[in-house]
Amino acid sequence: MRKIIAVIAAVLCLTVSETNSAFCAQPHSWEWNVLVIPPSGGWETDPGKSISTALSWCEREISESSSGVGGHDVKFLRAEVSGDVGSFQALGLHYGRDTIAVMSFAELPELDRVLVSRMAGRDVPLILAGGESVLIDRGGRPAANIFALDLFRDYRASAFTEYARRIYSREKRIALAASKFTVNQEREAKICYDLLDKAGFMPMPYWADASVRDSYSMMSEEIESFEGEEAGVVISFMGSMASREIWRNFMRLRSNWRLWNCAAPDNTYLSCRWMVFADQNIMLSSQGGFLETKRMLWRTRALQVNDPVAAGKAIALYEWLKRAVELMPQPVDAMPRNQLLVNLGRVQGIPFGNQVLNIAPNLHRPSERDAYIVDVRDRKYSYLDTVRVKGLAYVPVE
Repeated sequence: MRKIIAVIAAVLCLTVSETNSAFCAQPHSWEWNVLVIPPSGGWETDPGKSISTALSWCEREISESSSGVGGHDVKFLRAEVSGDVGSFQALGLHYGRDTIAVMSFAELPELDRVLVSRMAGRDVPLILAGGESVLIDRGGRPAANIFALDLFRDYRASAFTEYARRIYSREKRIALAASKFTVNQEREAKICYDLLDKAGFMPMPYWADASVRDSYSMMSEEIESFEGEEAGVVISFMGSMASREIWRNFMRLRSNWRLWNCAAPDNTYLSCRWMVFADQNIMLSSQGGFLETKRMLWRTRALQVNDPVAAGKAIALYEWLKRAVELMPQPVDAMPRNQLLVNLGRVQGIPFGNQVLNIAPNLHRPSERDAYIVDVRDRKYSYLDTVRVKGLAYVPVE
């Protein structure tokens, strides 16, 4: 009954008008609520069920501990929302005084962007389980109440630089392909150029007009004809269509040059043999150490999950929030919301599979994470290496 009342109260609070700043002025409760946004497929998918199971484990751990979280129980309220932009735009995200955070497992960039736009500037934190392609910065600094578990997308420049340091001599030919008329491409190519230059390489930038299809083939032929017998590597920031075109031209020319793609790997690239990618999530299931998370849930409470990575992300976000509360003098009476936001930006030691994540105050993201280097073989992604990369402060292109 206590849970039913809490859910009803939270739902009522979610539908109150945004203009009413004193909504849900209910008596203080020793139960705090966290609103949880499901993965894009909903709660009935394997990720959704695994996240829900992991959060149930967290609730039981809290209720059976002597101190709870800051002296409080925590209830995770599962929001019912379909995985489309319209439903997210219609979702009420207002909250009562006992709602201390919103967690999103939607992870699709277009959905998380809606949530960020809806919540930025409020006093309740929004913590994204993904957020790689979602800019949470405002005016060069992260929004005070927005946080993300993923590094921002420009980490691939660091990942490829570190991988090149490991496997190549500094004389290796490395070309950078990008468009000067596309903000993300230009910015990330310049970051990669600077990192490679500092690492002792001599990168060769090639700028193309993405609106002219023939520019890709001309670029490929120019790179292929570069003086010297030894082939090199092209790091492409050109996006899906252009990167494929460059790869096809290398195949047509029977070139020994290889293409490293700074896009996120997906199934559309599985025909691009030997194309190389760097990604922070792609190999988590096999290389991330989350099998131990699955075993822990079963060993401690006989809970079964089919997606241990999703469960691991749920536990990581819970630990992030819990440790932020624990940085306050204990026990915590009424939640000091501004202090919670500050603490969330400096939490250390979050368990995440076989990684331990520390949050950087200037990023509102981990200070560093593992990135996995993979290539395409036999129409699947094959693991090559793991590199540790630091998160980069967001600086707009000049």
